[in-house]
Amino acid sequence: MCSHPMVGLVTCPNCDGRNWHLSAIVAACRYQGVAGELVKRFKYGRDRTLAPLLGDLLFGAMNDPRLAGKEFDIIVPVPLHRLREREREFNQSDLLAARLVKHLGCPVKNLLKRTRATAPQAGLSREERMQNLEGAFEVRKNPLAGASLLLVDDVTTTGATLEACAAVLMEAGAAEVCAVVVARG
Repeated sequence: MCSHPMVGLVTCPNCDGRNWHLSAIVAACRYQGVAGELVKRFKYGRDRTLAPLLGDLLFGAMNDPRLAGKEFDIIVPVPLHRLREREREFNQSDLLAARLVKHLGCPVKNLLKRTRATAPQAGLSREERMQNLEGAFEVRKNPLAGASLLLVDDVTTTGATLEACAAVLMEAGAAEVCAVVVARG
């Protein structure tokens, strides 16, 4: 479910015992090596010129069997809190979604709002990540009833951010929420 690489018939320690609102999380690559460096340069080094390359990687991930053949009504970037976006000067998920729309053709809509600033997820345990995001998102605009949505973000580790977003989208009437990210940490 969470795109954690698994070999054989082993239960994923991250997914075991979780009830997901997401149908799938698909990562284009692992958050290591060149891919990890590119994401860091894009996100923290503010190198927006990497958005087309990383967006094209997202499109490649759409061939994953969990997403292949699905038609999405709306692409939804994961929002940053306004203070973090002001500090960073852009939302990396917005730029990735804008590139992905060129391939998929469905519209990008900022349906979600981050209601409060949260601590950075890096360095937190799985449980701390989920607690950190409780009540952190709300639906800005109700999606069409029965809409199939594709969440877009740069990195996932436990899937806590994506799951928190999916939960509020499903509560607002979405029929299905899938997620695609550049890298899986």
